[in-house]
Amino acid sequence: MTGLSRTDLSTSHKAHLAASAYAGQGTYGTKSALARKYEVSRPTVYAAGETGQAVMEQHFARVEEGDEVVWVKVDRMQLKRAVVALRVVAPDSIRAIEALVPIVYPGLKRSYGWIQGICVEAEAKAAEFNKQVNLSAVQAGALDEMFSQGDPVLAGVDLDSSHLFSLALREHRGKDDWAEVLRLAKDQGMELRTVVKDAALGIAAGVTAVYPEADQRDDCFHAKYETGKVRRRLEQKAYGAIHREMETEQAVDKASRKIGGNVRKAAGQLAPARKKCREAIERHDAFERAAKKSSDAMEFVDLETGHLRNAEEIQTGVESAATEMQEIAFEPAQKVGKYLANRASGLARYMEVLGEQLQEIGDHFGHKQVVLACIIWQLLAVLRGCTDGIERHRHQRHLAGAFAMLRDLAGEDARSVFQAVDLALLHRHRASSAIEGFNAALRPFLYVHKGVTQGFLSLFQAHYNLRTRRWGRHKGTSAHEQLTGERVDDWLTVLGYPPSTAVQ
Repeated sequence: MTGLSRTDLSTSHKAHLAASAYAGQGTYGTKSALARKYEVSRPTVYAAGETGQAVMEQHFARVEEGDEVVWVKVDRMQLKRAVVALRVVAPDSIRAIEALVPIVYPGLKRSYGWIQGICVEAEAKAAEFNKQVNLSAVQAGALDEMFSQGDPVLAGVDLDSSHLFSLALREHRGKDDWAEVLRLAKDQGMELRTVVKDAALGIAAGVTAVYPEADQRDDCFHAKYETGKVRRRLEQKAYGAIHREMETEQAVDKASRKIGGNVRKAAGQLAPARKKCREAIERHDAFERAAKKSSDAMEFVDLETGHLRNAEEIQTGVESAATEMQEIAFEPAQKVGKYLANRASGLARYMEVLGEQLQEIGDHFGHKQVVLACIIWQLLAVLRGCTDGIERHRHQRHLAGAFAMLRDLAGEDARSVFQAVDLALLHRHRASSAIEGFNAALRPFLYVHKGVTQGFLSLFQAHYNLRTRRWGRHKGTSAHEQLTGERVDDWLTVLGYPPSTAVQ
């Protein structure tokens, strides 16, 4: 159509020429006649015929089953939507978006500066939106820190809705920085009653400054994560020692069968190798026992006895396991033991509130019924992560027995008892899983952007809260909807980038 675009023909005449050239293909003299009629060259007629053929085939071609053809007129609004989405849905740099635009919309190009201007505009709109959100429903939050090129990024997530209520780039991560971030959220109505955190002193001091009455709990996720790292290191060391002992035994055997072999020298290395292997295995086993002891102690119910632990028992159990770790001749084990000892009180605090809630449920339905419901709940959680066939079968038999007993004791109230216990445990708030999930979402952007700005973080915060979640207990909803009750059908529309009206 390049030739036609340079003619003075009206649009209707151009369309008629293209259709006639296509329809007259194979008929002698058609091209010449059309060239004379419309006063254009023969090459222009041929090009018009090819264009007409392409348009006709595209319009009338049979759509394959399951396919869907959507025509979009790429106007300014549609392009701006695409740029904003490319910026925050995936970890794309502005250079990457500049390269993607002509791929998504063939023939269309935009400069780096134009794309950057749209991103800055979207960041400003997102920041304004974030400031308008009512945070009065946020009562339990998880706080954590990440780093972008050495600069701390301070984040806070509502543990009930997973709403990201704070995301700030700071120069430091001390008391004053956290206090300022939390005060901004407080100005929007947030009144934290429960805070789950790691061992960062700045977080604790900041929370105390802004929410002195808040219950500060230590995160069991970090406790188990740090314990697991040491366990894996000790396991690797034990396997390494076993391998070296086997190599030494093989060397002794080889020397004994070789004429002139130095059996005495090889045998002299065997005793130290066996000693080191035994010590490595003993260290691993000792830490494994202590780690299991600390993990079991942090749980609210003892599956073997059916005893519901109180906060004091949890703290005592964690401290006992921590003491055993500190006695192991391995510095990382001693370090994590010290960490657990310092965190024992905070790790047990969740049980103070949970214990009162379970007591109230027991007063209504019966305490034996509540204990059985707790055992069922915990067994279901254990089975979700159990891969050992024998252990899985044992837990399944235990679960079936506990369920039968609950049904016999509670009768028609069995389901109500379990639902009440499940609701209480859903809000026990002892782990920062919500913010760890957020960290996993933000981390790729920190790697790609080589240092984020507060503007980008504001845009990311808005998208994170407004996007529809595709899995989890809040599947099909956004964090903003869970917090405020306001349905979000299109997050870009909320930020001021509605769909183009030219979509057909």
